Amino acid sequence: MPIKKNSGRQGVIVASLFIGFADPSPYGTAQNAIDLPGNAVVVGGDVTVITPWNSTTTATLQLGDAAVPARYTSAPVDLKTAGRTALTLTGYKHSVAESLKALLAQTGAAATAGTARVTLQYFVEGRAAFSQG
Repeated sequence: MPIKKNSGRQGVIVASLFIGFADPSPYGTAQNAIDLPGNAVVVGGDVTVITPWNSTTTATLQLGDAAVPARYTSAPVDLKTAGRTALTLTGYKHSVAESLKALLAQTGAAATAGTARVTLQYFVEGRAAFSQG
């Protein structure tokens, strides 16, 4: 029996979020960051530290969901270093609508500067914007 083709197509959806050093309240508590619809599958994304945190010891970010707090960051992202860190892609399908959680932590004297952008690319299984073939 041949493979059953699916003619439905959709574009990749992009969500982004800017986080500043003063945004998490309190640090160390996972907070809602990006809402995803049911059946969403993350296919790309990154965390880009634009202005490094200047906390004296550490500053990190983890991105995940209620079930797996670090689903998309295999290691905490270092917010004290400018640069881009690609998300860890798992192929996981979020079967229900939910918010991804950002967990920011810092040690030492609190930061007085720092900005990061989280970019997430995903598609929604079963959704079609147009057809091909």
